[in-house]
Amino acid sequence: MKKIRFLHAADLHLDSPFKGLKNLPAARFKHIQGSTFASFERLIDEALKREVDFVLISGDLFDEEDRSIRAQARLVQQFERLKEKEKEIPVFIIHGNHDHLGGFRVQLDMPPHVHIFSERPEWKQVRTKDGADVSIAGFSYGSRHIHERVITEYPKAEGGGYRIALLHGSEGSIEADHEPYAPFTIKELLDKGYDYWALGHIHKRQILHQDPYIVYPGNIQGRHRKETGPKGCYEVELEGDRTELTFIPVQEVEWIQKSVSLDGVTRFGELYNRIREAVDSCGEDMIELRLEGKGSLGEEEWRRIQNGELLDTIQSAMEDEQGIKWVHRVSFAEEKWVLDERDPFSQIMFEMLDELEQGDWASSLSELMDHPLIYRHGLQVDQEVFHDVRKLLGTPGKEGR
Repeated sequence: MKKIRFLHAADLHLDSPFKGLKNLPAARFKHIQGSTFASFERLIDEALKREVDFVLISGDLFDEEDRSIRAQARLVQQFERLKEKEKEIPVFIIHGNHDHLGGFRVQLDMPPHVHIFSERPEWKQVRTKDGADVSIAGFSYGSRHIHERVITEYPKAEGGGYRIALLHGSEGSIEADHEPYAPFTIKELLDKGYDYWALGHIHKRQILHQDPYIVYPGNIQGRHRKETGPKGCYEVELEGDRTELTFIPVQEVEWIQKSVSLDGVTRFGELYNRIREAVDSCGEDMIELRLEGKGSLGEEEWRRIQNGELLDTIQSAMEDEQGIKWVHRVSFAEEKWVLDERDPFSQIMFEMLDELEQGDWASSLSELMDHPLIYRHGLQVDQEVFHDVRKLLGTPGKEGR
């Protein structure tokens, strides 16, 4: 069979608001806000440079169902670029839970070489410039919550040519922060007989199976501290029974953790200088500093770290620096935060944890989320708050106070 090459991307989340980062200096926040668009532009650059046969996007092109006209216009603009070559590069798209077809919106028309799947699984065909026949199956979410096993409606592969499928959903064994939409098992995918499964929805890059490949490319731009590392897409090359994958990083900004050793540190100033050296060695990244080791800092130095003074000092020094680089969080590889009931912040934490144990989430979080230390440590208001707080503070139970 003739060789084909294509890009597989997912979870663009264009126009993501980056709500948890609004305390950044204005210039950096503006850069972060535009990072999803910049990453997508890089993806299109790669498609043109590599002259691939087509591009697959497996859902969640936009961050919200009511996507802005601005976001749609920038998407269409990039798709138009795929006609720059002598022969245009087709794009095949499914919509996911974030950008489902049922959202209220003013919708811009897509160029003719962009193909969008409907609400039920269907085939779309393409013949490559070298004459290879490819059939692509997929479906778009008609509403935000698709919990049914739509995989059962995908047709089995028949006939000649390559058979590829797009699916935005969750494999049953994956432990993730994502809700289990359009669930499936690996066996169900294998039973369909396709040559490649282009998955979306899970933001962590992973290969679930080889021969045939079942792949999550992850998202193209990390949007918070838990989405660390390079982000991008895969270039996929199929030739008969051979499949070759190449990961292509396209992120505008990378979220990283940088370790700083406390060994031998006796003064706050020494720690600050060591941190500056670590930060200077980083690129244009969003940095979480992880303090490791025990050091010999006194009680007052520890309090200056724990009350946010260290982070304030680092950020103040970086405010006038050029570029996007920013330290957004200081954490500990080994828990060192000891709550003190004499401290007002600690009192809030104790009261919150007591109320959480009683199930009163609303009243527990209202005062806590207004406290400036929460913003310094980047906690988000969601179901993970309780676990994040315990992990960050090493909080003892009632009997441990």
